[in-house]
Amino acid sequence: EEYFNGARPGDTANVKSVSKTIMSALVGLAIDQGHLRGLDQPIADFYADLLDGQDPRKRQITIGNLLSMQAGLETTSFYNYGAWVLSDDWVRFALEQPVRAAPATRLFYSTGNTHLLPAILTEATGHSTWRYAREQLARPLGFELSAWQRDPKGIYFGGNNMALTPRQMLAFGRLYLNGGVIGARRVISADWIERSIEPRV
Repeated sequence: EEYFNGARPGDTANVKSVSKTIMSALVGLAIDQGHLRGLDQPIADFYADLLDGQDPRKRQITIGNLLSMQAGLETTSFYNYGAWVLSDDWVRFALEQPVRAAPATRLFYSTGNTHLLPAILTEATGHSTWRYAREQLARPLGFELSAWQRDPKGIYFGGNNMALTPRQMLAFGRLYLNGGVIGARRVISADWIERSIEPRV
């Protein structure tokens, strides 16, 4: 272990899109705990009103499609990222993107896909994504999780800007290497760990 340029072990760093992997773990926990039905649950269960009058293929998008970047929607990353984060409703903006391919057929990297997940988690669990992550993931791993950026509607950013220390990232990595177990405690199911690392595209 070595630190540079005045950094200390307790200093956090913005882990950028590694945040998407943390979000995947939270979805797995919510499935394990019965808050969500599974990867095949359609997002229309949570966004029915926003999807009214839109391309009917959007109702086929599942939670699993969001996690694997196969929702089929136009990306909100790269050339579209600025417009997305400057909008006053990140969830609506992401859902209003045109369908470029049928769900589950092509990969389009899009941070907007994973941002739909914390909004779903908030509704499904009854807690903010930060509170859920802190209580169900961070504390069992032995650390406190700092709050991170929220969108204009108050939803915690679901694909970017979490702040972690190297040791916290190591604890998370060990959780996956140990099949979801830390010490004698099972934190997340072995099934979720295995499904998380399956190649899909």
